[in-house]
Amino acid sequence: MSEAKVWKQQIAIGRDDWSGFVSRKSSRTDHRQYLWLQQPPVHRVIVAQLLVSAVLAMALLPLGITVTLSSLLGGLCCSLPNAYFVWRVFRYRGARSAKLIVSSFYRGEAGKLLLTTAGFTLVFTLFKPLEPVALFGSFIAVQAVSWFAPLLVRGQKPAR
Repeated sequence: MSEAKVWKQQIAIGRDDWSGFVSRKSSRTDHRQYLWLQQPPVHRVIVAQLLVSAVLAMALLPLGITVTLSSLLGGLCCSLPNAYFVWRVFRYRGARSAKLIVSSFYRGEAGKLLLTTAGFTLVFTLFKPLEPVALFGSFIAVQAVSWFAPLLVRGQKPAR
């Protein structure tokens, strides 16, 4: 095969090294080799949720410190478990990591539910007095930020 054809094939395949693909003996994959795959900017959703939490708390400041603290805690009970979920799910990339990605989704969702439950348990046991309307209203408002995730995650088109 001529050098020009080999060069064209390497460009068509990309920068990934396919030479060891067939001869790979290990069932474990080194995920560091897939770092060049672009990770979706899902961190923007978490940042937006934290911003909505802070803005709601600041907007409710004239109603008193109890309402403000309840609102802030409700927003944190939503955004911190979501941050754990995003961290857990988007750790792996590449088609070879499909099983790890699926198991990460399940573990991330289970952890998110446990953290949300633990957050509300801690809030209701440690913070007195609370304003339940502000707490749950802020939780729902911050959760609603997820509806706009496609707009927040939309990235730049890859160069061709």
